[in-house]
Amino acid sequence: MKEKTCCMLTRTFLLSFILLLCGVTISSQDYEVKGSVVDLETDAPLPRANITVMGTNLGTSSDENGQFELRRMPELCRLQVSVMGYNTVVRTISLAGNESEMLIIKLSPTVLPMEAITVTGESSRNVVKNPTLESTGLDLATSAIQAREIRQQGAKTVVDALNYFPSALIESRGRKVKQFVSLRGQRYPYPEYSINGAWQREFHEMPFFFSAADIERIEVIRSSAALLNGVNGMAGLINIITKEYNAPRTTAELEYGTYDSYRAHLAHGAAMGSLSYATALSTAHTNGPEDMNAEEDVTQFYGQMKWRPSDRLDIRYSLFHFDGAQELRLAVEPATARLRTEISRYDPFQSTLMNLRITGHLTERTSTEVIGAYASRDPDFIVEYPEKDEFSRANERDSEWSVNLLQAVSLSRRNTLRIGGLYNRWIAPNGKRFYVGRRNDISTFSAVIVDEHRFASLTVDAGLRWSRSFLEEYGAFSIEGSSSAFTSVDAILNEWEPALLQGSVGGSFLLPGLTSIHLNLAAGEIQPRRGTLDNDLQPPKNETRIKLDAGLRSIVAKVQLSLIGFLTQQQNAIVLSGRTTELNGRLMELYLNRDQEQYGIEFEARMTSLLNALQGFLNVTAMKTRARQDGIMRENREFPEVIAGCGLYLQKNNIDVAALAKYVSSFENNRFAAPAPDGKVYPQPLGDYVIADVNAGYSIGERVRTRFYVEIKNILNTAYSTTVGYPDFGRTMRLGIRQTW
Repeated sequence: MKEKTCCMLTRTFLLSFILLLCGVTISSQDYEVKGSVVDLETDAPLPRANITVMGTNLGTSSDENGQFELRRMPELCRLQVSVMGYNTVVRTISLAGNESEMLIIKLSPTVLPMEAITVTGESSRNVVKNPTLESTGLDLATSAIQAREIRQQGAKTVVDALNYFPSALIESRGRKVKQFVSLRGQRYPYPEYSINGAWQREFHEMPFFFSAADIERIEVIRSSAALLNGVNGMAGLINIITKEYNAPRTTAELEYGTYDSYRAHLAHGAAMGSLSYATALSTAHTNGPEDMNAEEDVTQFYGQMKWRPSDRLDIRYSLFHFDGAQELRLAVEPATARLRTEISRYDPFQSTLMNLRITGHLTERTSTEVIGAYASRDPDFIVEYPEKDEFSRANERDSEWSVNLLQAVSLSRRNTLRIGGLYNRWIAPNGKRFYVGRRNDISTFSAVIVDEHRFASLTVDAGLRWSRSFLEEYGAFSIEGSSSAFTSVDAILNEWEPALLQGSVGGSFLLPGLTSIHLNLAAGEIQPRRGTLDNDLQPPKNETRIKLDAGLRSIVAKVQLSLIGFLTQQQNAIVLSGRTTELNGRLMELYLNRDQEQYGIEFEARMTSLLNALQGFLNVTAMKTRARQDGIMRENREFPEVIAGCGLYLQKNNIDVAALAKYVSSFENNRFAAPAPDGKVYPQPLGDYVIADVNAGYSIGERVRTRFYVEIKNILNTAYSTTVGYPDFGRTMRLGIRQTW
């Protein structure tokens, strides 16, 4: 039955390709406008700016370089250009005697930062210039937060910046991965990460260290249907875009707060003709609550060079280096005794990440993007045994490098084909995290093909991704603690894993009145990590995941509204069983396969400006999750049914205030829970909380801008947990000063 289903899906996707490639297009001799949108003060490009032709249904958005393109333009028209945090500009242009026009539009900043609103009109979405754009059917399930809003929210790390995204749940703990981020309740696997489009195989311990001050924006695909970014986007994708400068600017910041926490950050960047650069140095420290073994230190260096020798070639190189130490916070009841008493830490934790991205447009109809990436992580994991006056040390060094190639070809005015391939090699000489002690050496190969066709107001696309891994050596086993008990088990050598296939069909339809409809259907397989065992001590089966996203977006007055329904069906989902087995004194977590389904709605509203002083957002995710138990689909309480977030940004004269709140309904889990007297491990209550953050600042100066601020997290001092045994630290406060010139 499974083979027939896969064959049917393959045939469906192939048929979609044939229909798209054979689409008939009608050309016209209308005018076109190209241009770029930049910051008036810094000349920095403004991505996601909205460009609309007033009085028509034509519109588009600028790409990550601030560039845009509009086709089928009338001879005389008025362009309206807007982006959140900037004053709107209206420009009249006459194309008489010119088949095309090149514009540079400069916008002056307003007082309020916030995420850009995407205009829905007859789109001139250009996947040749932006070959990594995902399906238009995923537009509603894709969110972004810009540097201004990250700063306004007081986010210090990547995870902090993700807290108020729709459907995001931050699972805070004190283990080797301090914080996991799940979207729409998708776990095992958790969402993938990439940096400037470069996929990271092993990154989940890094977001805690990654400073938000060096981020230009974060893009999140909440749906499990990403094809062009990452290798297996079946659990969502988080793409971190690092900061760049188009004009000289220097920023210095210093803050101090609760638990003897401090942070210092110094950044400088500038542009010289076709070359721009960015550099930053930061350090952060906290003691954490007393007697909780929660001290943390991290120093980060960031550097970037961008060279654009011509309009057809763009080269960007980024480098990060981290050096720090992290104590693994002690748990409290009802966590297991070991987690409440084991004194452990990463000391030191060192990591270097770098990537090189080259984008070339040899002709107007083709583009090539090559991304090379390298990452090295070198932590020492230390466990102390005070009663014996001894300690153990394990080096968990690992490295990976990858090359990703993507080619876009415009087969006609309305049809674009994209073909790409990726190679990644990951080596952990001594093992990694929960399976230290065995060498891991994996090579992954992947290929993708996506075709997109535009029929006036309708855009449709279809794509396939194939991936397969070769295990040169693999000795990983899922152990909570040490894998010393498995040192005598034979490693897997020179073995191909089964190939995985993922497909997607999607599209969008643009209606009059700045309204659009979006739809995406995807299916694919997820493979359990090698070494994972089920309750029968056998490898779990592959999971088959099918998902559907459908919704609409509209702009009413100055408020963008979006409503999306989603459905995810998981056959043989890979989940923790809650059972463990002890082998030679070590605890091994066991998994199981079961059918699951999740369905729900996401609502989001964003207000651009009220009285030129107030902006805000509201998002609500309501979902139901069911899992098969004893042959019957029953309610699954492992995920919250409601996740909601809201925020208001106010600035008047030199005073700015941000007020944010989040609600997560109740859920339960038994991971990390101690056994009851009868020996069984029971689910523990989690969630069911409302938290609020308030940030306020006062700014002085013009050429040299100085801001004094206070940030209060969890101002209500709400007691809550998202992971068993690891409650939130409660109310914290920081005072800071930031100077820009």
